[in-house]
Amino acid sequence: MRKVLVLMGDGINSENELVSAFAQAGGEVHRKHVNELLRRPDLLKAYQLLALPGGFSFGDELRSGKILAEKLRDALATELSEFLNRDGRVLGICNGFQVLAQLGAFDLGGQRSFTLAENDHERFMNKWARLSIAPEASGRSAWFQGLSGSLFLPVRHREGRVVKESSRALPFAPLRYDEDINGSFDRTAGVLSADGRIFGLMPHPEVATQTFLHPINVAAEENVGKIRTLFRNGLA
Repeated sequence: MRKVLVLMGDGINSENELVSAFAQAGGEVHRKHVNELLRRPDLLKAYQLLALPGGFSFGDELRSGKILAEKLRDALATELSEFLNRDGRVLGICNGFQVLAQLGAFDLGGQRSFTLAENDHERFMNKWARLSIAPEASGRSAWFQGLSGSLFLPVRHREGRVVKESSRALPFAPLRYDEDINGSFDRTAGVLSADGRIFGLMPHPEVATQTFLHPINVAAEENVGKIRTLFRNGLA
């Protein structure tokens, strides 16, 4: 069972939900302020899963996730590389996904193939969306072991549109919106690194781990079961 480090502070505001989701899955979860990790990068050696929650890190100045990404790059580049070489896993949700995208964490050599831009309707979006799980996702990453079909998750963002930045193919997308809700390339809702260990997505599974949180009851139990499996898979 992996020990989980969840970042908090400096505008991050979904850390409690993410801690709860991993704790419900049976994980040992610790919260640490971003500044504490930046001061002591060696803290990462005690963990096997790093989780970056949603929110508005550093007020989304410059662009969403940019400042936190640069701080992590400057202070933790070596430690993050060693962390991944030890079979560490990383999860980035919403703003956490934006941070990972700015880091180029999903592309070999850190050369970004995509970025996350403003929704094509130019509005902050707060709604639930249906997503399809790619049939091959289960074989591509431990995060999706045994998962198939669809997920129903809340989305709440203004800069969540996946935009290609080069002629290179995008990283593998395990999740796609059933409908085009923000202009995201190929309706992409989340991506995986080539080794399947780094997973980033714009929707928020951590706030949908209980049936009473769902806006409708139809298939809520099945949906919750899949969401909990996702978090258990991350810990395995």
